[in-house]
Amino acid sequence: MLRSFRTFCLLLPILAGIASAQAPPAWDFVVSSGKEGGFYYDVGKRLRLVLSREQRVVDQWSSDGSLQNLARLADPSSPVNVALAQADALHRYLADNPEFKDDFIVLDDVGKECVFLITRRDGGIETASDLKKPSKYRLSVESPDSGAAVTYESLSRLEPGFRKTNVTYVDVMEGLLQLRLGGDYNELAAVMLVQRPRTLSPALDIALDNLETYRIAPIRPSDLKKLTLPGGQAVYSFETVTAGFGRGQSVTFETLCTRGLLLGARSKLDNERRVLLAQTILESGSYIAPGSD
Repeated sequence: MLRSFRTFCLLLPILAGIASAQAPPAWDFVVSSGKEGGFYYDVGKRLRLVLSREQRVVDQWSSDGSLQNLARLADPSSPVNVALAQADALHRYLADNPEFKDDFIVLDDVGKECVFLITRRDGGIETASDLKKPSKYRLSVESPDSGAAVTYESLSRLEPGFRKTNVTYVDVMEGLLQLRLGGDYNELAAVMLVQRPRTLSPALDIALDNLETYRIAPIRPSDLKKLTLPGGQAVYSFETVTAGFGRGQSVTFETLCTRGLLLGARSKLDNERRVLLAQTILESGSYIAPGSD
C-alpha cells in the first residue's frame, strides 16, 4: 500500500503536466467568420494574423453563415467575441433577440455584399420577378444560417410575392449541378448566393466559365415595392455590379446589395482589447478587408 502511494505521488507532477498541456489556451480573441475559402473567412484569417503579430492569442472558427456567427457572439457561454455578419442578418437577429442590441458593437464595415441569382439560361427565370409566379420550381440557398437565406426571407417580407417560391437548402455546388442537368425531374430553378461583387468564388467561377448554360438574373427596383424593413432600417440598395471584373468572362447586371460588418460583443471585450481592435482596424483595415467599397 505504501509503495502504491509513493508511486502515485511520483506520478502526480506528470499527470499535472499532461492536464496542463491539454488545457485550452486563454484566447484573447475568438473570431467567428464563414466557410473556409469565402471572403468572411479570409477577413477573419487576416485579422487573426495582424492580432497575432501583437502577441495576442487568436482563434478562428468557421461557420455556416451570418446567423450562426451572431448566435455565437451573443451566447454568454461561447468564447466568440468577434464575428462577421451581413447587415440584413444583424437586423433579423436583433428582431428575434432584442436584448442583444446593447451588447454588440460595429467594429468595421468590410464592404458591399450583393445578391447573385444564378439560373439556367433556358430555365424560364429571366428576372427576380419570375420567382413570384406560382410554380413547382424551387430556389436553392446553401444553409438556413447563411446570409442568402436571410436575404431571401427579407425579400419575402418586403415583397409578399416572393413567398410563392419554395426554398430548399442545398450546397451551392450541388445546386449548380442540378441547374446544369435540368430536365423534367429537376425542380430547381435558381441558386442564390450573397457575396462581394468583385470577389470570385468557386461557384461564381463556374457560372462565368459556362455562360452558355448559366445566367445571372437581375433584381430590379420594379421587383420590390420598398427597401425599408419593419422598424425603418434601410439595409439594402440597388446597384449595378460587374461580376468577374478583370477576367476573361464578366457580366454586368442590376441587383440588391447590403453591407458586411465586423462586430464585437461588449460583454466579452474589456477596454484594452477594444482599444487594440480599434487601433488594428484603423492601421490595417485595408489589409484585413481589401477593396472595401
